[in-house]
Amino acid sequence: MNHFKKIAEALPGAGLDGVLLTGEHNRFYASGFASMGSDGVALVTTKGNFYFTDSRYIEAAGKNLPDFTVQMVDRDHSYILRINSVIEAETVKTLGFEENYLTYSEFTKYNSELHAVLKPYQKQIGSFRASKESWELELMRKAQEITDAAFSQMCEV
Repeated sequence: MNHFKKIAEALPGAGLDGVLLTGEHNRFYASGFASMGSDGVALVTTKGNFYFTDSRYIEAAGKNLPDFTVQMVDRDHSYILRINSVIEAETVKTLGFEENYLTYSEFTKYNSELHAVLKPYQKQIGSFRASKESWELELMRKAQEITDAAFSQMCEV
């Protein structure tokens, strides 16, 4: 399951055309696709969803992200190049970012090389993740039932 629609619908109210998701947990929240650490970048715009990753994850991302345009990054096609391509094609002027996840070095690079104005958006992403939908609550209940059953079995041994 993913939340890209919820994120995209909130962008205009925040004065954004898109949001760049670099943090592992926020990428997973938006896309429903798990990748480790810095092994991908998701870009959600008001017009579309994009996921960039390297050759290790490109096949899995392509199979698991049907609602995203998935593109591979490599030496000749950097994250900056791929993101700027979308910024230009989608006419993104203002781009939200996760100020709690980017290092200063990453922020400096994105801020100087991306063709959009960066605006902090971490608080809103956090509030999305804190509020659970009914299907998420059901998954949590099922996980708790499995945990309770496993614990009961362990206590019997």
